This record gives sequence, C-alpha cells and structure tokens, in this order.
Amino acid sequence: MNANDPFGQMRFTVQRVSWWQVAIVVAVALAVGTALALVAASVFIVVAPVLLIAGLAYKLFGSKPRRAEGGPTVIDAEYRVLSPEEAARDRDGRNGGYDPRGPSGRLR
Repeated sequence: MNANDPFGQMRFTVQRVSWWQVAIVVAVALAVGTALALVAASVFIVVAPVLLIAGLAYKLFGSKPRRAEGGPTVIDAEYRVLSPEEAARDRDGRNGGYDPRGPSGRLR
C-alpha cells in the first residue's frame, strides 16, 4: 500500500474460491434447509391432529357456563363516612361496632 494513495484503505481484493469450497457451502445449505423442512413438517403432522382432536373434545364434552336461575345477584348497601369521633367510639367498642383488632389493639 502506498502512503500517498488516498484510496488505499478502501481497496479490496477478490479471492478466487475453488469449486470444492462452493460445493461444500451448497451441500451444507441444502442439508440445513432439508433438516428444517423435515422438522417443520413433522411438527405440523403431529401437532395439527392433536389440536383438532382437543378442540373437538372440548366442543363435545366441555362444560357449559351455568346461568343463575334468579338472574344476577345484586347486593345493595348504604355507606356513610364516619367522623373522627364516631370512628373513635367504634374503636372503643361503645357504639356496638366490631373491632377486628380486639382488646389488645392488634389485628387478629
């Protein structure tokens, strides 16, 4: 390479490839392609019938959703916001409220 040549680093050389190297690359490509095709075909041949049989079995023997006889169940309630005094009374047990913490003040 000449130091004064501005295109010296951009040059590339073409190497000759012998016929047996090309034959090896083509043979390996064909072998890999054939192996992938065989794997894909065998998966399709095995998986497709299994999926079809499973879908047919689910359609024939699958559970059907049961509907409630009286229609939907609606739970109705009234809510109110407690003032701090009412909340304190409920915590002390004077208001008849349930305190999940119990007498020790810790949750059970």
